[in-house]
Amino acid sequence: MYQMFPLLAISLIVYAVLTLTGAVGDATTPWYDMLFIELPMVSGDRWQVSWGDLFLLSSMGLLFVELLRSTKTGSESIMNHALSVVVFVVALLLFIIVQGFGNSIFFLFMSMTFLDFMAGFIVTTVTARRDLSVAEGGLGKG
Repeated sequence: MYQMFPLLAISLIVYAVLTLTGAVGDATTPWYDMLFIELPMVSGDRWQVSWGDLFLLSSMGLLFVELLRSTKTGSESIMNHALSVVVFVVALLLFIIVQGFGNSIFFLFMSMTFLDFMAGFIVTTVTARRDLSVAEGGLGKG
């Protein structure tokens, strides 16, 4: 069950809850633009990290885990890829239709969901071809 669930769905749910409920932020500043931390740099610059930056960083971590999981074959992996397509379609529709989702932070997240399902299908296809090639080579040598 755990292998089938696309992890980027967690990020999508978090973003949707924070955006649609308005629980964090106010009318003038959405939650993803709010300052998380400001760090002084040796150069004299001040690095301002927003909650949106933190959201993207954590989503990239989940994307990394998803890419590692895509190397596995089996019915759970196929179902994970299918559900990843659903996550991408939902993110695309939210980006196009719903207010609060049409911004660069969500666009980059939506791009991650696209990369997740594309990489998953490509890796699965290449792995299946390699496995089939190895199996055919083994049949002829017996």
